[in-house]
Amino acid sequence: MDMVTIVWSMVASACLTLGLVHGLVWWQHREKLDRLWFALLAVSTAWFAYFEWSSLRAMGPQSYLEGIRWMQVPTWCMFVCMVGYVLTHLREGNRGLAGLAVGLRTLSVVLAFTLDTGVHFREITGLQRVMFLGTEVTLPVGSPSLLMLVPHGALVAMLVFVVGAAITVWRRGEHRLAVLVGGSVGFFVTLGALQSILGFWQVIKIPPGGSLYFLALLFVTAFELSMETKRVKTLSVELAETRAKSREQVAHFGRVASLGGISVTLAHEINQPLGIILSNAQAAERMLAKDPPDLPEVRAILADIVRENLRASAVIQRTRELLQRKEVSRELVNLSDLAGEVFAIMRRPLQARQVTLAAELAAGLPLVSVDRIQLQQVLLNLMLNACEAMAANPPSERRLSVATRVEGGAVCLAVTDSGPGLPSDVEKIFAPYFTTKPQGLGMGLPICRSIVAAHEGQLLAESAAPRGAVFRVILPVAAVLQ
Repeated sequence: MDMVTIVWSMVASACLTLGLVHGLVWWQHREKLDRLWFALLAVSTAWFAYFEWSSLRAMGPQSYLEGIRWMQVPTWCMFVCMVGYVLTHLREGNRGLAGLAVGLRTLSVVLAFTLDTGVHFREITGLQRVMFLGTEVTLPVGSPSLLMLVPHGALVAMLVFVVGAAITVWRRGEHRLAVLVGGSVGFFVTLGALQSILGFWQVIKIPPGGSLYFLALLFVTAFELSMETKRVKTLSVELAETRAKSREQVAHFGRVASLGGISVTLAHEINQPLGIILSNAQAAERMLAKDPPDLPEVRAILADIVRENLRASAVIQRTRELLQRKEVSRELVNLSDLAGEVFAIMRRPLQARQVTLAAELAAGLPLVSVDRIQLQQVLLNLMLNACEAMAANPPSERRLSVATRVEGGAVCLAVTDSGPGLPSDVEKIFAPYFTTKPQGLGMGLPICRSIVAAHEGQLLAESAAPRGAVFRVILPVAAVLQ
């Protein structure tokens, strides 16, 4: 096998490899049309390399000219793919110039297959054999005809189109993209065209190597695409981090809003033990003022004071944890225990609204990996929503049920009320800003759903029988315990 065959075979193989790789990338991400155009450009270049090699190995003028004729087809494909790639990757470009380039190249194909191939040259005196890469290759002896202006005109139009698009990209601040795409196309295509023209005019004795120049262009363009992929991946990571922070901020605001709704009852929850502490302290003073002091009674009063102090402290601590804005910290949690913690917060609000709570908390539930505070917020919000939904009911019909159970490979927390029920389009209640409350913002349920989704779970809603609504939080069992 001679050196020319080896070199052009390597060029074709490299082009096909690039085409295959980027074709697979496009198959995985159909929206990336620039990858499809690049893959087609690489395959077209491999096809062009084959015809270029066959022309170099031609044994007579007619076979050489026949190779030139068929070379117009992959060249046309390369033009179309280059234009498509620039338009989709740079998102810039004069479509009129693009149409002119493709039109002239199409005309060149038509002329090549409708006119006698010899018309493309003013004279064909034969072929000469020159040494190239240690191998004799074929070169034409003759001068190009005026018809050769058509393909070269297409080349000029395409170069002006690409360079113009690159200048626009440069002006919008994407300098690297403008240089790598516009600069490389301008350099390699111009160099290849110049070498081809000088060879046809017998100024230099080097065979045309258009596929070699296009292979270099493909390598530069592939490098640009890899940089684009890296940049997009970095932006995706940053966007995911931004969304996580935004979700955390929204969840924090949701907790503040939820606690604002029970602020009066929280104040009562704290004032009650403080009032008991005050009255016990006054009673203790009276007991100590006796002669002799009633020390056993004083000890009992002090025990009451300690108990009520711990109760007030627990209320403050629970409220503080809900209001704290901390990084998401997952831990293994029993949903029944978590529900009990929320019941302690909701005891006074439920009494104030005259709502009867029925708890059906399963024992020995599998643990789930969650952020305890965020899941408390979800249950707190669902219970408050249920209380507001039953506000129009007579006190005897304000029944709220909270149940935990195992469903398949997940744990379910269900909140059921006896309110008016849900609209026919249930999903509408999870849309941001949708609310049926006069003073509502419509963000509680969307926040709850986003929190549950961030824990790989689901928040579902359905109507209850005979009336009311059921909200189910379904969370996967912690992987370490499955």
